[in-house]
Parts: sequence; C-alpha cells; structure tokens
Amino acid sequence: MRRAGTVAMLAALLLTALVLTTKAAGTAAADDPPHAYHRLDRISASLAKDPLFVDPDVSHALDESERARVRRAIGETSRSLGVPAYVVVVPNQGDSESQGRDEAFLFALHKRAGRDGLYLMANSRGGLESEAFRVPRRHRDSVLDEDEPGSWRPADTDRPFDDLAQRITERLNGYATAPSASPAMPRLYSTPDPFGKENELTPAEPEISAPLLTGLLLAGPAAAVLLYWAGIGVLALLRRESTPRDKRRPARHSAAWTEPSMRRLRRLAAKDVGALRQALATADAERGRSYAVSAYDAAQILYDDAKEDEDRAIDLVGAIVLARQGQVALSRDSSDPPVPCAVNPLHGDSVTRRRLAKLTHKVLPKPCPLCESCADVEKRQGLTDRHLLKVPGPGRPRPHTAIPGVWRDTAWGATGKKFLPRVMRYLGVE
Repeated sequence: MRRAGTVAMLAALLLTALVLTTKAAGTAAADDPPHAYHRLDRISASLAKDPLFVDPDVSHALDESERARVRRAIGETSRSLGVPAYVVVVPNQGDSESQGRDEAFLFALHKRAGRDGLYLMANSRGGLESEAFRVPRRHRDSVLDEDEPGSWRPADTDRPFDDLAQRITERLNGYATAPSASPAMPRLYSTPDPFGKENELTPAEPEISAPLLTGLLLAGPAAAVLLYWAGIGVLALLRRESTPRDKRRPARHSAAWTEPSMRRLRRLAAKDVGALRQALATADAERGRSYAVSAYDAAQILYDDAKEDEDRAIDLVGAIVLARQGQVALSRDSSDPPVPCAVNPLHGDSVTRRRLAKLTHKVLPKPCPLCESCADVEKRQGLTDRHLLKVPGPGRPRPHTAIPGVWRDTAWGATGKKFLPRVMRYLGVE
C-alpha cells in the first residue's frame, strides 16, 4: 500500500509539473494578466472624483498653486466643450502596460474608464500628449514647436516641470477655443504588444515543438525552474514595494534590444513600416504629412533592399527609426520629430543630452541624445561600449557606431538639420 501510495504521489507530482509547464507555455499567450491594468483602474477611479490626477512618483511636477490653476482650467475647458476634461501626470516607462507610448496609454485609460471626453497626459519628462474622444472640436492633438502655446516639449528638458502648468493650461484652452466640429473618435494606428510578450515570436516564426516523450522528461525540471523564478519574482516585487518611490529606477531595456537578431530587426521593421502606412491612410495632419510620406518611402526601400543580408542590418535599424519618426510626425502634426537615442536608436525618442565619458567610440555627438533609460544608466554608473546597439554582421555583431555610412555620419539625425534628405540621397532618391 505504501509503495502504491508513493507511486501515485510521484505520478501526481509529474502531472502537476506537466500542467505547470504547459500553462507556462500556453496560458501565458492568452489574455493579459489582471495586474497588467491595475494602474489604469486606479487612475480611472481617481478621475471619477477629481479630474486632475498626479502620481506620487511625480508629485513634485505641480505644486499646490499650480494644481489649483490646472483644475480651474479643466473646469473652464469642460464647460466650454460640454464634455469632461481630464489631466493625468504620471510616469510612463518602457515596461508599463502601454510600453512607454503616451498615446497608447491615453487610449487604454479611456477604454478602462468608459468615459468620453478630453484626456491630457504629462509624463515624467514633461512631455504632453492629448486625445479627444467624441469631443465636438476640430483641434490638432499635439503642437510640437517649442515656441507655440501648449507645446508637447518643455522649454528646458533639464527642468521639465518648470512650465508644465502653463503648457497644460494652454493646451486645454486650445481645445476650448478650437472650431466646432462633429464629435469623432481618434484612432490608435498601432497597438503595443500583449503584456509580457514583447519578445515573443510571431506565428510566421514558429518555435520547434518537442515530442511528447521529451516534454514529459523535461516537465519536472521545467516546472521547478518555473517555480524558482516565480519565487524570485515575488521577492523582487516585495523589494520593490519596500523601496521608496523616489528611489525607483527607470526600466532597463532587455538584451533583445541591445543585440537583436536579423529576424527580430525584420519583424520590428515590418511592424513599424506597416503602422506608418496605415497612419498615412487615415491621419489628418498638415505640417507632418510631407515628412511622414518621405520617411515611409525611405523606410520601405530600406526594408525591401535589406532582406536577410547581414551587411544591411544597419539599414533595417534605419527603417525602424524612420517609420517611428513618421508616425510621430503625423500624431503630433510636426515636420521635426525628435531624434532617437544615439546610444541605441531602438530605444526610441531621446529626452535629454549628456556628455559621455566612458564610451570609447567617440563618433557620437557631444552632448549625446539619450532616452530615459540610458540617461539613468549614465547618471548612476556611466554608459560604456556594452550599452551600444550591436547589429548583426559577418562573423559577429558590431556596434552601430563602428559601421561607416549615413547613419553614423548624421548620428541618426542628431547632427545637422538634413537627416531625411541625407538618407534619400543615400538611397539614390532625390
């Protein structure tokens, strides 16, 4: 009996391990986990009581007098529009539910709140984004030029909150005084990857499935590994909760962003070029359309020509950068989208410039445009050569700064004013 009980227990343990392993590979691909939207639900509940939400992580962004000023502007705008207006001041890091995309955050917040109206957001860098959901006004959602009222960009990026209250008030007033129009819904041209699956292969890039016997043999160790890392995750979460908010660091980018494969670069380029193509077909933009059209033409040529050639991997990065800039040009209706992070252009828009002392590759501009994650690394320990984007190449991956050509010469648009024309000349298009 004891032996039979032991066998039954072992069988149960093996079955449990198999279930755990299957769930790790299967159910993770289902819906987003419930905790993925806790922050959105918390903000939505707060907005139901107060149209201004300031996250504790950026409580210093607006003092009490500035908050009172913004609340008055919200009330005046709401009465003028005839619909609610909301203002949210909140960090939006790359590992958030919207993957650091402010417009995606506003769309998600509107969906979770279930209330139409004007939604305006300020992030931890002082950048403004706004979306009007069935608001009876014709308004350019974002004004890029720094000298215009309600600019998306702070006048001083090193002191991003100095003019925040003023810019929020101006943006709200811009909507209140805009010409009347039929209420309409904006469009989000591309959605973030599902929560926790940013690096997952697409169905067109299948992973090899093991036979059933191999799966059974590996089920126990895999489940043990899964449980181990689950414990590590819980401990990390507990440590994070015990860490003061003002000591928390911006999210770091994974190794997939530092040393991507050709397959990943092709996938990213296809996704971003496709999103720009869709945006061009539907966006109502004047100042940004010309730049977006040229960026799309260049990105499509770069993507088509690069194919699987590792010698052209850097051009795939260029296609991604241009496609993203084209989308920004349309969404903000601007002919001058921000340059990417020059240490790793795949990180997205730069938010500040810093002088880098530890990098041995001296071709980067001085000061160097950095994304928020790289700026944090530079502040804490200094960026080194290992933080540079490395692209596939014959033999081994190479730092992007070691590859001569238009991308290095222009520092991805950080030097000079003719980035896109230089790229078009490189492609032989005038």
